[in-house]
Amino acid sequence: ATLRRDGSSRFAPENRWGLFPSAAVAWRVTEESFMENVEALSYLKFRAGFGITGQQDIGNDYPYLANYQTSTPTAYYQLGNEFYSLLRPDGFDFNIKWEETASTNIGIDYGFSNDRVYGSIDYYIKNTKDLLAVVDVPAGANFKNEILTNVGSMTNKGLEAELNFVAISKKETELIIGANVTMNRNEITQLTKVADTSSVGILVGGISGGIGNNIQIQAVGHPTNSFYVYEQVYDAEGNPVEGEFVDRNDDGLINEKDRYIFQKPAPDAFVGFYTNFRHKKWTAGFNMRAELGRYMYNNVISERGWFNGIPAENHIFNLHSAFYDTEFISSSPEQFLSDYYLEKANFVRMDYLSVGYNVGPVLKDRAVLNVGAVVNNVFVISGYRGIDPEIANGIDQNIYPRPRIFSLNLNLTI
Repeated sequence: ATLRRDGSSRFAPENRWGLFPSAAVAWRVTEESFMENVEALSYLKFRAGFGITGQQDIGNDYPYLANYQTSTPTAYYQLGNEFYSLLRPDGFDFNIKWEETASTNIGIDYGFSNDRVYGSIDYYIKNTKDLLAVVDVPAGANFKNEILTNVGSMTNKGLEAELNFVAISKKETELIIGANVTMNRNEITQLTKVADTSSVGILVGGISGGIGNNIQIQAVGHPTNSFYVYEQVYDAEGNPVEGEFVDRNDDGLINEKDRYIFQKPAPDAFVGFYTNFRHKKWTAGFNMRAELGRYMYNNVISERGWFNGIPAENHIFNLHSAFYDTEFISSSPEQFLSDYYLEKANFVRMDYLSVGYNVGPVLKDRAVLNVGAVVNNVFVISGYRGIDPEIANGIDQNIYPRPRIFSLNLNLTI
């Protein structure tokens, strides 16, 4: 058990210190006397833990103080023929404090057949309260229309499992195969200090195209950064109809009230797979992983996939090939926010592949030489149309491609 008391100058003296306890217990069952004759089960341990952690990484050193700034030349105030620079405070919250996450974990470690098969299973619940977030406030209430404050709560629940198998275990040859899977469910449980049924949520996830467009939302009862879109209308052949969207509330109008929450960028499951192989002086191994149940907003297509998006200037400008699928001529604020641009972004990626050889003693036995070759970012398999399906925030705005790296290694140990 531990007990931490952390302080941060980012909060006012009244809220500066946070108390963060943690405790864990474990029972190694295979060391009990009643397990002596159980040969198949070589290891079994039950674990449980609880702890509270604090978060104060908010990108603002003193959010509880009024930070005064002078206005820029484009924001001077005119009196007569003179222009004056103004001194104004930024928005602040004197009561801002630590964001806290209470984590509960229950787990099992196991091994069978003298640990030829071994692994672990964990179930966790993480409840976060006093979320630190930027929220809208009434104009004039705090010198600006938004403020960084503690608001809302969030829950993460998940299961993690790992399985390793020693397929070959001999003096000169060994092969270990391993796999793991993580499934997480995230939900915002509160977003305002008081219940507000009139609020849809907080718009986030700015995109290119249009002015002030946001494609994501933080909303109670949904995962963080869920997509907030219009439902595209399709013709009989399954092609999207330009500028046509479903009137979800049947009021005869297409406006903000017809947007709906659909899918999320975070995957439902993370899956990993690896092997390590050794035979005499040779070694080899690879690591693969997959993310399933994730979606991506393809901002490259939404911004470059319509004909009138080509500028009049005489220079080379790429029109995305998606134009041939839609034949969109122009765009609109609603079209940018269409669910047509949401794509499944499941993928399987091999992160590395390596081969090594132990040459042995060299330089008259004064050193040992090992040589090897490694390939990073070997391949990725995905149905996503963009350059890379692995973008953390779920908005593809044309990232720089990850390189495939080939390396040759020489390791000389003296």
